[in-house]
Amino acid sequence: MADNDKKQRFEKTVSGIQQRFGLKAIRPLKQTVSAPIPHLPTGFPDLDAALGIGGLPHGRISELIGIPTSGMSTLALKIIASVQGQGGAAVYLDIPHTFDPDYAHRCGVNLRQMMLVHPYNVSQAIAMLPDFATSGGFDLLVFDMPLSLPTAAQHQEQLSSALGRLLAPLHQSGCVLLFLTALPPASNSSLATYPPQAALPHYASLRLLLQKERWLHRRQDIRGYEAQVQILKNKLGPAGHTVPLTITFNGTVKGEDAP
Repeated sequence: MADNDKKQRFEKTVSGIQQRFGLKAIRPLKQTVSAPIPHLPTGFPDLDAALGIGGLPHGRISELIGIPTSGMSTLALKIIASVQGQGGAAVYLDIPHTFDPDYAHRCGVNLRQMMLVHPYNVSQAIAMLPDFATSGGFDLLVFDMPLSLPTAAQHQEQLSSALGRLLAPLHQSGCVLLFLTALPPASNSSLATYPPQAALPHYASLRLLLQKERWLHRRQDIRGYEAQVQILKNKLGPAGHTVPLTITFNGTVKGEDAP
């Protein structure tokens, strides 16, 4: 068969697929590779650069892991502030009821432009996920999990079922679904305490482990702390890197990108 005939048949096949399934169903690889991936900046330039795409991917699931003092909550609040700075909307599902409005304000979060939800229990929070994540009205949905959820088998089964049904509509909505997985304080951010039966590591496109390194002192006062973020999993960029973060307190909570 002549090369010209092969080319015509190939183009006819491609054209037929695009007519049936849309223009984006099949494209030359160079167009796919060069196209920027929609993302949400974390507010920390070094971390955004290490992630490869500039932040958390839209329409996918991301997970922050750490003990309560690891910097996990601070990073999540900085991401909310980043969303609001771009004119976006965020929802915070506060299952353990530990959200601190004052600290969130110090992290740059506009409390009047954020929806804070207090579910009655874990099951209700999981049931709310599809409504918030696929509504198209929010850019970021934070799911703050209590310490009991990762070890509760019935909740894991419910969460796994919900996430499996959520992947396709989440991609269409473009919402960033961010889970905060709290480890027991005694674990010192060790993944050895992370339950092996958990479904979230399978569904998440991005998983970050936060570990506090040391407090920063100014005379007798604590002026901040240093932490490290380890990229455990990254479907859209490099993984395995560890990125240092510096958080300082001075009336407000500032990150490494603050002047």
